[in-house]
Order: sequence, then C-alpha cells, then structure tokens
Amino acid sequence: MNITTVREFMDVFGLPVSMSLVGGLISHFVKNGIIELPKLVIEYNEEGLDLSRNWFVKWIQRIYYFIIFVIGLRNHGNAKQKIFFDLGFLGDLLIAIGTGILAKAALSMANTSDNFAIVSSSLLAGYAGLSYLKGKQNKEFADLFPEEIDDQNPRTPPT
Repeated sequence: MNITTVREFMDVFGLPVSMSLVGGLISHFVKNGIIELPKLVIEYNEEGLDLSRNWFVKWIQRIYYFIIFVIGLRNHGNAKQKIFFDLGFLGDLLIAIGTGILAKAALSMANTSDNFAIVSSSLLAGYAGLSYLKGKQNKEFADLFPEEIDDQNPRTPPT
C-alpha cells in the first residue's frame, strides 16, 4: 500500500492513532495531573569567566558566552552541562501517534484486522509507551537536577 496524502494516512491509521491518543492522554494525566507546557532548561553558569568591570562590556561578554554555550562550544568547566528541551503535552501527543502507528503495524504483521484488537492494542500502546518514556524522562531529569527534586520532596525525620 502506498500512502501519499494525509487523507490516505488517516484512512489507514485513523482508528489506531485516535485510540492511542486517548491512551496517551490518560497516561499524561496519570503521570502529570496537568497539561504541561514545553520546557527549556539550560544548565549555564558564569563561574570561571573573566568578565570586564565595565557594565556594558560585561553584558556583551555574557551574551557572547551564552550564545557560544548554546551553539555547543564548551570548555572544561562547563563541558558536562546540558540543554534539556521537553515538548510537554505536544510531545506526549507525538509519542501517542507513534505508538498507534506501531500498534497498527504489529497487528497488520499478525494478519489481524479486527477493530476491537486495533482499539485495545492502540489504547494500551499509547498508555504504556507514554508511561515508559515519561518515567525514563523523569529519571534523566532527576539525574540532571537531583537537589531540586529532593527539595520538592523534603524528608522529615520521624518524631
């Protein structure tokens, strides 16, 4: 089958993608409880930079060093610092679309065209795929900023 237009794509993958989106939405709200906006986290600091005493030149230097950092030219002091970008709710929807396509492809390979099988496998794929990736992403985010995660969940000694 040759799919060349969005209409042809929706004819083939409309049901699994829509069911996977429902599963992804359920998973998103179970994991987050809210609709998340995109996040951009940049681990950047000015430690070790030789900045001028003149305030205007200092701001020009700060802008220059920041742009160099974002481009990816880093020295030994900030080589391990990262730029982290999360699409939030939009990214979760993209994951759900992908899992719906994978569920349909897997069922097609098994010669199954039953709509109930498509609906159930797409719902499960959307939910499980998003849960897995969100868990992995949260672990990576906690590795980036362990002190911030610990501050949100303070441990109080028993009294």
